[in-house]
Amino acid sequence: MAKDIKIKINMKEKANISSSYAEYINYLEIKNKADSTIADYSAKAFKLIDYIIKKDIGADKLTIEHIESYLAKNKKKNISNNTYAKFVNCTRIFLSFLYDRGYLQTDIAKKIEPVKKIGSVERVVLFENEIARIENYIKNRDCKGVENLRDIIIFNFGISCGLRRQEIINLNWNDLKTDEEGRPYINILKSKGKKSRIVYISDSLFELLKNYRKAAKKYSGAIVRGSYGRRIAKTSLQNIIRRIYKLSGAYKKNLNIHSLRHTYAERQRKKGTDMVTIKTLMGHSRLETTMAYFHVNSQDLKNAVL
Repeated sequence: MAKDIKIKINMKEKANISSSYAEYINYLEIKNKADSTIADYSAKAFKLIDYIIKKDIGADKLTIEHIESYLAKNKKKNISNNTYAKFVNCTRIFLSFLYDRGYLQTDIAKKIEPVKKIGSVERVVLFENEIARIENYIKNRDCKGVENLRDIIIFNFGISCGLRRQEIINLNWNDLKTDEEGRPYINILKSKGKKSRIVYISDSLFELLKNYRKAAKKYSGAIVRGSYGRRIAKTSLQNIIRRIYKLSGAYKKNLNIHSLRHTYAERQRKKGTDMVTIKTLMGHSRLETTMAYFHVNSQDLKNAVL
């Protein structure tokens, strides 16, 4: 949560620039940005504020040359082009905010040239034989106990529920519920775009979750935890899935944790679920976004023959 961000700010004021931090977080929340987005944007805003204060630059003295020097310093770090492009974009957004709120006298953001992202990575999906191979590997691998149960749950949250990576991370035990008919479901609270939704789960996954809860002896807080019992980190989650892909022999280029969500959408389509329902299950605002998750192949073309 953005409000949980713990950053110590040097309170030395430069044209009151440090007071803009809390104001910026409120602004992002009003814009209905996801908590993970707020955390990311506000962390980059703090970084710029810290730079301005350490350089002893008054907000009225801040120039495009200062910002170019700041960006160049960060570009030298070992980061990808797209990571740097996002960094520049976040900096521009914050500078624009500072100008609009009267913290800056010059609209420096307009003078910063956006960095173009390299073409998006082609998303791939898992075929049924690959899914079976992964499930067989997880079921029979040497790693047993709590860790194995956790990894099976992570895999199923993606491929059987279509959850985003951050949604898996954010899930708490009190988000696992049953309806009046006793059917289990997950309550996804204020995810991307601050939207909430429910996703029904299979009885087998529900039983797996109960067994995992009993084995882990954790009855509140985060469902998926890392090695030290804390809420799992993004990189750890990605590494777990990547390792499963490789050791099961199912790995292929561009396959990542988000591929599970793409596979979920594809399985729903091939099952005959209507587009509007899939859109709702995925938590999308627009049908066009959902359509991007479908991967038509040669077999689909053959099946379309009347």
